Amino acid sequence: MKSMLLVALTLLVVTQPPSKTARDWNAEAVKAYQAKDYKTFLAAERRALELEPSNPRYAYNVACGESLTGNTKEAVRLLIQLTDRKIDLGAQKDEDFTAARQTPEWREYTARLQTLRQPIIRSVKAFEIPDSEIMAVGLAVYHATGDTYIASIRRRKILRRDRAGAFSDFIQPAQDGFLGGAALAIDAPRDLIYASTSAVPFMRDYRKEDSGKSGVYGFNLKTGKTERKAMLAPDGKQHFLNALAIDHKGNVYVSDSLNSGIYRLPRGKDELETFIKPTVFEASQGLAFSDDEHTLYVADFVDGMWALDMVSKNRHHLELPLGSWLFGLDGVARVPDGFVCVQLQVQPNRVLHLKLDNKREKIASVDVLEMNHPSYNEPIQGTLDGDSFLYVANSQIGLGNGETGAYEAEKARPTVVLRLPLTKTH
Repeated sequence: MKSMLLVALTLLVVTQPPSKTARDWNAEAVKAYQAKDYKTFLAAERRALELEPSNPRYAYNVACGESLTGNTKEAVRLLIQLTDRKIDLGAQKDEDFTAARQTPEWREYTARLQTLRQPIIRSVKAFEIPDSEIMAVGLAVYHATGDTYIASIRRRKILRRDRAGAFSDFIQPAQDGFLGGAALAIDAPRDLIYASTSAVPFMRDYRKEDSGKSGVYGFNLKTGKTERKAMLAPDGKQHFLNALAIDHKGNVYVSDSLNSGIYRLPRGKDELETFIKPTVFEASQGLAFSDDEHTLYVADFVDGMWALDMVSKNRHHLELPLGSWLFGLDGVARVPDGFVCVQLQVQPNRVLHLKLDNKREKIASVDVLEMNHPSYNEPIQGTLDGDSFLYVANSQIGLGNGETGAYEAEKARPTVVLRLPLTKTH
């Protein structure tokens, strides 16, 4: 009888369905919301928040549910908690909070928002690019000459700004099939600058047959000539090769922000290899090596920072201080004690310093270096330049429609590049 009982218990454990994750509950909540079943929506989002209590999106969704089901006081309380974490997810314009906006508590919330939206400014303007349609994305500084390189996603080229401040085309538009320019990285020992490039409908001279194309180019720093070109093999999927990292041997690694993989371009070869399959990360973005290059740090746009072992390819999520949230990281600049990166999607937009602990196993602190700068219009990745972080304040990518290819040229403004001192992060 005892053995039969053990077998029965074992079968019970084996056949039990796996527990729902926070994402499972959130997916269930979304379906209920779409069906306007707000009680079920709220119950499911509460379960998601119980499993991931530090996730602001779940807290925001619970606030939506509370407002929609009449508990407006609790809805506003949750929103105020988010402002205490320096997070604004758009409740002021969200119709889910129509009832909550009529309450006395809402006045306190709007007052908190006004405080949150006060700019934190520590940078100075490094330079301005007169061409309003450049749609600058990637930056790189060649320290041997002081030249700054700027990748243009719309103009399909790379600009060079010399030490004296003069601009010139480093490569010509669409040179050797170059598509929309994304990230840049310099391989100084080999006199090369690498650029990731992808087809986007709002780039100049886009053709339907360009759809899905993406690759990595290597240009000679002295001549601007194309020395390396490696394109992803067509697979019927959309790709956007983005952030770059180069090891000391000259091997190039690049993330795919649309298909979530990481690819490697080995030195001496012209074919991209799959280094990490697309199923591993949610949305791979910024890349940065540890000092010994045994670890590749990966910023996932959805769930923060990961440490990837270069040999085993095992990864672990970098634990965060309570209350921190790293959704929407774009680009990762390595500094001695951690990273500097731009955080998008979260309002107000900001630049963060992520400090690693002594063992380099978790993030010890998350500090806002700059936030809600008046020049911001979709700030984007940057690069180190000595003791400064150089980054694009107004990429204006939102002016381009990724589906139709339409571009709102009348709204475009000259690109502003900011220089943010980093002495406090060293």
